[in-house]
Formats: sequence, C-alpha cells, structure tokens
Amino acid sequence: MYNLDETALVLEGGGLRGIYTSAVLDYFIEKQLEFPYVVGVSAGAIMAASYLSKQKERNLRINTTYLQDKRYMSLRNLIKEGYYFSKEFAYRTIPNQLEPFDYNTFYEGNFIYKVGTFDCVEGMNVYTNLKEVYNNEKFLDTLMASGSLPFLSKTVNIDNNLYLDGGLGEAIPIYESIKDKNKKHIVILTRDSSYRKKEKQDSKLSRLLYKKYPKVAEAIITRGKRYNETLDFLEELEEKGQVFLIRPSKEVKVDRIETNPDKIRELYYQGREDIKNNYENLIKYLNKENRSV
Repeated sequence: MYNLDETALVLEGGGLRGIYTSAVLDYFIEKQLEFPYVVGVSAGAIMAASYLSKQKERNLRINTTYLQDKRYMSLRNLIKEGYYFSKEFAYRTIPNQLEPFDYNTFYEGNFIYKVGTFDCVEGMNVYTNLKEVYNNEKFLDTLMASGSLPFLSKTVNIDNNLYLDGGLGEAIPIYESIKDKNKKHIVILTRDSSYRKKEKQDSKLSRLLYKKYPKVAEAIITRGKRYNETLDFLEELEEKGQVFLIRPSKEVKVDRIETNPDKIRELYYQGREDIKNNYENLIKYLNKENRSV
C-alpha cells in the first residue's frame, strides 16, 4: 500500500504527444492507483478525463481510430468551424456517441480534477475543478478550451469569457499544485530529459493575429522561456525528492498534430514500458514521508 495524502498528479500538455501520458494513466488504472488531486492543461487535462472515468485505452482508441478522419482534425475544420479539432465531432460526437464518456463513474470518484484554461483578456490561467461542473456541455467545452492551440483554434466562449490553450499560461501546472498545498507531486511530461523549448525574441505574426488580445500574443512569445524555467525548477525539486518525474526515456518524434497512427501507437507503448520500469521507484516515493515544497 501507499500513502496518497496531499499527493498530486500533474499533467503536461503537448497535443498528440499526450498519448504518452494516456499510456501511463492506463497503467495506473490497471494498478488501481487513484490520486486524490489531478491537475492538467491541454492534452494532459483531456487524457486525465478517461483516467478518472476508469476507461482504459479509450484515448488510444480515439487517437488511432479517428486520427486520419477529417471530421476529427483538419484544416477543413479550421476553415469551417474555426477549430482544427472539430468542436462538433471531437467534443460532441465522439464523447457522446462513438466513444461515450462515462460520466457516472467519473462523478462517483472522490478526487479534485482541475483543468487549466488561458483567459485571453486577463492573460492568465484559470483552473476549473471539473468535478464540480454538472453540465455536460460546459464540461466538454472546458476541456476543449484547455486544448485549443493558438493559431489552430478560435477562442472558446464559456460563461461570456474567452479562453485558449491552458498550456499558454502554465505548460506544466506544478505551480497550481504547489499553491493548493500538495506536498508530493507526480509529474508526467511528454518530452525527454534533454528537451528544451526554443525561446522567441518577438513575433510580429502573434501580435498581428492576436492584436485584440495582446496578452495572448505576449504569452506565445514568452512561452519558451517560461517553459524552460519550469523544467529547471522541476529538476531542482526532483533532486530534493519533492517531485517524481515520469518522462519519455528517449526523444519523442510525434508532432502535436501528428497524423501517423503508427507513431501514436509507438509512443503509447513507449509510455507503457517507461512506467513499468519506473513503477517500483514510484511506489517507494509515494511511501516516503511527505515533504513540503
């Protein structure tokens, strides 16, 4: 057994690279490892939903079966709806009909599930506990907003506020977890340990396309720097034994809008192997006395 008091599961985004996260989460389902606090942004938040509803391999089925289906993701959708990942197909037809989301199991669970979305006006992440959202459309729209990549999605209107990809504000939501006074943090990343994001000096395109929302443009421009600073912070915490990092053991060659299902499956099974190899160490970490960050 293990002690999960004041323990958080923290999930990075990454578009289709999130299939790595889903593999780890499916392994947790097998092991009946259930965290009391889960926070994610973008793909991390989306993958977490099926983990919390205990629907093993649901994400794998969706992201292989419909990967090359233009109704799921395509430039046609972007032109027609304003969303590369179709609102109607990806966030309505799939969860309501083709791969039904198990709301009953989800709401029976005892956990906090925080999803980060970027407020386009305020220029900061807003975290919503979806366990407290009892409207299915709002539930799905919040996940959609969290994964609405800049340039590939128009803003998502929720309660008259406009949102985009939660990864814009905090690509790895460790700070939200710390703010909520968790003492142990299991962080699943979607890049290997050598990865660092390229830092932009400025972007005329971002400022032009988001001239109505200058804080969105600023977040896009500074994202690389902030992301790398977060990685450095996580590695410092790891050295102190205050976080447990789960990350790909080799370079990830899956794009955030990957269209090759074989690459998706390969990354999924890499995730399976990585967590199998690290599971014993994870349990040892969970059994240690809580240490504040």
